[in-house]
Amino acid sequence: MINQMANMFKKASQLPKYGLDFLVDSYESNNYEKTSSVRWEKLSFNDKQLEVFEHELRIYKPSPTVLTQSDRNLVEHIKKTTTKLNRNNVTRTRAYFEFYKKHPEVHWAFLAHLVSRNGGWNMTDLKGNILPKILPTTSSNEFFSFLERANALIFHDAYPQLLLYEASKQRSKNLFHLLPKFHVSKFMRPFWDHFFKEKDSKLLTVALIINEQNYIEKRVVQHPSYKEKVLDNILFKLQEWLQFTYVLFPYTIKGNKNRLAGITVTSFEDVHQRIQIGKKLYCVLFGIEDLYADSFTFAKAVPHTGSRSDYWPMMFTKNNREKLDSFSFSCKPTKPAVFSPTLTNAWSDVSHSFTDHHDWFHYEGDFHHYFEEIATPTSFDLSRRYCQDLNKMIAASSAIEIVK
Repeated sequence: MINQMANMFKKASQLPKYGLDFLVDSYESNNYEKTSSVRWEKLSFNDKQLEVFEHELRIYKPSPTVLTQSDRNLVEHIKKTTTKLNRNNVTRTRAYFEFYKKHPEVHWAFLAHLVSRNGGWNMTDLKGNILPKILPTTSSNEFFSFLERANALIFHDAYPQLLLYEASKQRSKNLFHLLPKFHVSKFMRPFWDHFFKEKDSKLLTVALIINEQNYIEKRVVQHPSYKEKVLDNILFKLQEWLQFTYVLFPYTIKGNKNRLAGITVTSFEDVHQRIQIGKKLYCVLFGIEDLYADSFTFAKAVPHTGSRSDYWPMMFTKNNREKLDSFSFSCKPTKPAVFSPTLTNAWSDVSHSFTDHHDWFHYEGDFHHYFEEIATPTSFDLSRRYCQDLNKMIAASSAIEIVK
């Protein structure tokens, strides 16, 4: 037995350094997934409660609301605050997290914070040292416009709802009759009313996921310009190049070591699939207690800049003058291999207008499918897989440069 162990160790010691890294990483990944405490094994909802919401939405008829001076002041304050914080991806992402720290019962705010971090990373990738080799400047600008518009629209719609909840909580008074003043879909009213009384975090989170994905459906995803230029063209090329898209939740273990959890996304065009993705991400983040705690540790310690060096400074650098090591093919390179700028260095702020006030929700008797049950993933650590695919991208990028 001792000889076998010694022989195995001898063979392991002869592996290249990245091979040893791979073995250590595999152990850490498997061990973390096996030992993590699960808060819930599946995300599901009470059918009778959903029927109550369905009935309320079916009979709902908007009626004029007489506002007090206090109401008018609050509405104006919320609009000004939302506009101020809707400056760029960094300010939006920070605003979500600051809200969540004050109101941790609103799970969606932390989920939105981490997803918005991913949006920022996707934006800065377009100005890094890999994607510019395969995307012309015009395409990069169009893809950034798509990402920025979706990020800004969701914030414009969701953040007033969060602030209205905060005001309701402070005043111990339901203020959700003011939702129409922000052109929020009638779909959200019964869920906020219920949450204010019952604090059902899961139900509100899924309702917000449903609402925000439907909110951007016609405004961005199915908008003729974005659909033709981005979804049917640029995104297809990127998926062909990258094979898939990652949504990453960095989490910190052993005090200072960052790892990556999340899921891969291959379909963005279908609203139902995006809702399922949102629910699955929610299960990963809040359904697994250890991961939630370690993701929160990361978010609290590392402010969002838009650069991927936020979560992996060994691999990424925000310094465009730093010499890159593009041929190490290791998950622990001695020097960074990829340039990843901060958002403010990569892109200028964009001025948005929000003139489309149509309500996406029209009751057509098809309601429960939005809330169908979904299991909490048992495999969620993507550190090793992401590293392997990133190194493939680096190698392909270097090959393109050599050919040129």
